[in-house]
Amino acid sequence: MAKITLIEPQKKNKERTNIFLDGQFSFGLSLALVYEKKLTIGQVLTEQQIADLVQADQVEKLTNKALRFLSFRPRSEKEIRDSLFLAEKRKRKEEKSEIESGNYEKSVDKVVDKLKKLDQIDDSEFARWWVEQRARFNPRGNPIVRGELFKKGINKEIIDEVLNKEGEEELALKFLEKKKQLLKRMDEGEIKTKMTQILVRRGFTWEIAKKAVDTLLEEGVK
Repeated sequence: MAKITLIEPQKKNKERTNIFLDGQFSFGLSLALVYEKKLTIGQVLTEQQIADLVQADQVEKLTNKALRFLSFRPRSEKEIRDSLFLAEKRKRKEEKSEIESGNYEKSVDKVVDKLKKLDQIDDSEFARWWVEQRARFNPRGNPIVRGELFKKGINKEIIDEVLNKEGEEELALKFLEKKKQLLKRMDEGEIKTKMTQILVRRGFTWEIAKKAVDTLLEEGVK
């Protein structure tokens, strides 16, 4: 048990407070949580209440970090978790209380659950978005895209579902269409050799690469 003896605004951030228990600084807490939990000087807190307050504040801070991370582009669940754990590693020991360090993994789980309920994390939607972006701006073969999605923590079932909806030959042709100005300066033999090799390096099978190049030549480069 410990008594709140002082609640003071932090000098660098007026939206946060310092909580003193029994005359000594104990932990930081957002002003919003102070009002929400109706904390007052003289109030006695149990160890569990203190732990719950620290974790609630930690979840609030981590949620804000995750939302800033999500503001740049959609993210997979693994990307969110990795980002939050990387931020934890960068913190100096003196910046973390014992309670914060002990509850960090649980707090991250709470943040992920919260963001899922808000539809901010959805690995299926993320995988579809990733494939669409690849198809639109930087077409690559399924093996490479599969590897990219796997590294981002997307499970095999989702990967199989999203990749089966996009024809690889069509993607290869999209890439070749972007190279038409370059192709105009090549003869047919060069196009067949160089473009097939480029497509293979981008993850397309030799068969798909050859078929896409042949289709392009049949339709005419110009």
